Amino acid sequence: MEFTVTRYEITSSRVKDPFTCALITDLHNKVYGTNNSVLIDRIRSESPDLILCAGDLIVGTRKNSYRTALSLVSALTKIAPCYCSNGNHETEFRRYEKPTYAAYVKRLKRTGIHLLNNKSEDITIGGTKIHISGLEVSLEKYIKFRKPHCDVSYITEKIGTVPRDGSYTILLAHNPEFYDVYGEWGADLTVSGHYHGGVVRSPFSGRALLSPYGYPFPKFGVGMKELAHERCIIASAGLGDHSIPIRIFNPRELVVIRISPNSANP
Repeated sequence: MEFTVTRYEITSSRVKDPFTCALITDLHNKVYGTNNSVLIDRIRSESPDLILCAGDLIVGTRKNSYRTALSLVSALTKIAPCYCSNGNHETEFRRYEKPTYAAYVKRLKRTGIHLLNNKSEDITIGGTKIHISGLEVSLEKYIKFRKPHCDVSYITEKIGTVPRDGSYTILLAHNPEFYDVYGEWGADLTVSGHYHGGVVRSPFSGRALLSPYGYPFPKFGVGMKELAHERCIIASAGLGDHSIPIRIFNPRELVVIRISPNSANP
């Protein structure tokens, strides 16, 4: 197997019945087995209630195809409800290849995927009400060698406010740079990618050592970070690479998240 499975257990007083999410990010057209059969079989074996795709399934350049992403998503929607939002590669693809991007989205929707680009949906699993939002930020938030800014008002303008009905809120947000703002906005669980694990990770702490913005030792780029009020963000090291495929102490990963009631708050 060319990827690891990383598991997280989290709890929340908003959760009535436990559920499991499989998280994939940054596939970048990577294939594991024929038509991604190895990846698909592994996800199926985890029996997820939800599959979350936090962006960059493709490589957003003219010479690359979206067939791998379509094939994978077509299989995933047969396993569990699948929710997806754009990463910077999809956003870039739309900017420079609008007709091709439109065709890609049309075919994606035919698979049954829930495409949440600055949109939200409400679902129920067991007795747990879940509000799922997908945040697509502008390409200006990804420019290298700059410290981008994001605040709660920016997120609210894009996707509104979190519901006040006790729903457990999941935010698909490709860029983990703004993890503290996601928590401040009100996301109980944010799932991200983008950093590819920091390319190089510390062999001791597992910390991401390089930011895509071009500076070392980012505050956060991979793993799980707990925030206030039972909130957290989980950033995947991703399943693929592009341009220069370098990974040091940094395996590709499928993330599985088990979310359970907080026994201290019945």
